[in-house]
Amino acid sequence: MKWIVNAAVAGALLAALPGMAISADWPDRPIRAVVPYSPGGGVDVFTRPLAAALSKELGQSVVVENRPGAGGIIGVRYAASAEADGYTFLSGGVHQPMAEGLYPDRNYDLGKDFTPIALTAQVPTVLVVNMQAPFNSVETLISYAKKNPEKMNYCSSGAGTAQHIVAESFKRLTGLNMTHIPYRGTAPAMTDLIAGQCLLMFDGLGTSAPQIQGGKIRPLAVLTARRSSLFPDIPTINEAGGPDMDATIWYGWWARAGTPSAIVERMAKAIGVALNDPAVAEAWKQQGAEVPDMSFEDTGPYVRSEISRWMEAVKELGISLN
Repeated sequence: MKWIVNAAVAGALLAALPGMAISADWPDRPIRAVVPYSPGGGVDVFTRPLAAALSKELGQSVVVENRPGAGGIIGVRYAASAEADGYTFLSGGVHQPMAEGLYPDRNYDLGKDFTPIALTAQVPTVLVVNMQAPFNSVETLISYAKKNPEKMNYCSSGAGTAQHIVAESFKRLTGLNMTHIPYRGTAPAMTDLIAGQCLLMFDGLGTSAPQIQGGKIRPLAVLTARRSSLFPDIPTINEAGGPDMDATIWYGWWARAGTPSAIVERMAKAIGVALNDPAVAEAWKQQGAEVPDMSFEDTGPYVRSEISRWMEAVKELGISLN
């Protein structure tokens, strides 16, 4: 009996050894950060500076891999199929909880297939219009839209993205009728907004900031409870005469479910250090972003609450993309 017990204990220890070895040696080769959107979009621009800082912190290259398509579904599905060995991470944002209600047949479950590691940035959503738009305030936009519903359109980075959902929420709250023009990413949508191919866009401030500063697009309001520190002259949507909305965009990193806890915790600490890197801090500042004040322990419950919140919001809006 004693031999059987000892054998069982030894077996348990042997079973644990692979995970222990992985945790102790990690990382001993390059790491992938999967971005489920095109280069130049919000998630991408908040991933690349952080990946560079993490490469220094971890002593291994953190390579950004863009896998765009289907509103982020293709990239997330790709990350969900990776080994849970700590060498593939998902860099996304609020867009991923939104997709849980939009794509019932997405073939993954964000809450079950991934472990949230850290929130990395949060930025306001900003309502921007092209410089030729026949309105220069939220009040005049609403007035024009009610008189000319056939002329109203908005562009977004794709069906099912945060830009799409926020715009639809704005439509419902104002009772306006606007045609959605989806693109394959923020960069092409922004190009056509600047060119006047569409009238307006609800974008994360991170990607709109350079265009605002360059005088290529006109900001009407930030969709947050308080003004942006980067653009204090832009009113909140409520101050500008629009509906009371808070559409802060957040970004974060996930590990595959089943990744050894020691690796997950080490990556969370590494991200915390990398977020204080001077280059990252400057990049965040230039894009009007802030680092969320959230501990590793609070990140998981927060992301789960966001999944529930956006699933309910999508249901209320009556949007389905399958």
